[in-house]
Formats: sequence, C-alpha cells, structure tokens
Amino acid sequence: MSFFITVYQFLFPRYSNLACPLLMILFFFILDEVYFHDRKKTLLYIFFAIYLVFVYRVTGLPDSLHITFRPRFQLIPFYGIIDDAFNCALNIFMFIPFGFFITTLWRDFFSCKNVILTSMGFSFFIEIMQIFCPRLTDINDVLTNTIGGFLGFCLARIFTKTEPKLFRSEFKKRECLLVFGTTFSVLFFINPIVVRFLVDVRIMLSGIH
Repeated sequence: MSFFITVYQFLFPRYSNLACPLLMILFFFILDEVYFHDRKKTLLYIFFAIYLVFVYRVTGLPDSLHITFRPRFQLIPFYGIIDDAFNCALNIFMFIPFGFFITTLWRDFFSCKNVILTSMGFSFFIEIMQIFCPRLTDINDVLTNTIGGFLGFCLARIFTKTEPKLFRSEFKKRECLLVFGTTFSVLFFINPIVVRFLVDVRIMLSGIH
C-alpha cells in the first residue's frame, strides 16, 4: 500500500497539470456524440481548446475557487510599450495561433475585419478577467494581442490557398461560441474542483502513509 501511495504522491503534480486537458478532451468527445457527429471537426476543436487552455494559464486567469478583486489598470495606449518590448512580443506571438485557428476553422471569420474584432474582443475578455486576480489590466496587451491575431489571419490566408480541403467540413459559427463556452466552463468551474479533489486525496494518503 505504501508503494502505491508513494507513486501517487510522485505523480500528483503531473496528474493535476493534465486534469484540465483530459477533461477538455472528454467533454468534446461527448459533444461529438450528441452534437457535432464529425470526428475530424471534433479533433480540430480539441486542438483549439487546448490552445485556449494555454492562453488562460499564461495570462493567469482566476477560477471559481481563486477569485480575488485586485484591480490594477494601465489604460494609456502605448505607454511604456518600449520598456516592455519583450512582453509585447510574447503577446503578439501568443495570439498568432488564435487568428490562425478562427480563420481556418470558421469561414465566417475569413475576413480581416472579423478576425481583428474577435481578437480584440477575446483580449478584452482576458483583461477584464484579470481584474479578479493579481494581474495588471493593460490596454497595451489588447493592442499587441490584436496584432498577433491579425498576423495569424495572414498566415491562415496563405495556408488555406495551399490546403483548400480544410473547408470541406462544415464549421458552424455558433459552434465557435460552444467551443469558447465549453473551454471556459471546464477551466473556471470543473477543473478547480477536480484539482481540489486530487489535493484532498493526496493529503489523505499522506496521513495514511
């Protein structure tokens, strides 16, 4: 028994980090069975959802068990952007996949205007959520994220000319909201409960050991 407890305690950090991606995959396969009925589409949506998980993690967004109201704002466009050039570059690179995904997955976003507005809207959502965690809400992040989304759009336009078969699946616009909603719900509500359960199990096993 002590051997299995030791193994669990060793693997726990890996379990807790994998909990969210595994939950995401599970929920999307359930959606495939009841709604999408298209395994190829579902796999592409899973890739996009896991990318969104990465964005949520990098930006430090809170979950339902870790909300703290600590608003900090920087609302002057381009203020300090040169001194913070490295972080701005990271913001741009982080949103390139976003612009690429929404352009290639949903034909309704196959325009520069729509991708820019969607990238800006998603970035605004992130910055608003950061009010509820110890992070700075910075207008420069919105600007640089939007630039990244635009660059992703440019790459997608090149890609879709060489791989036109990508659009043979019917990617519905309302499914975009479903992907975003499912990902956020798992991250904000379900994953913290699962991780808390894993923590409790680890504490209980430590007491037994």
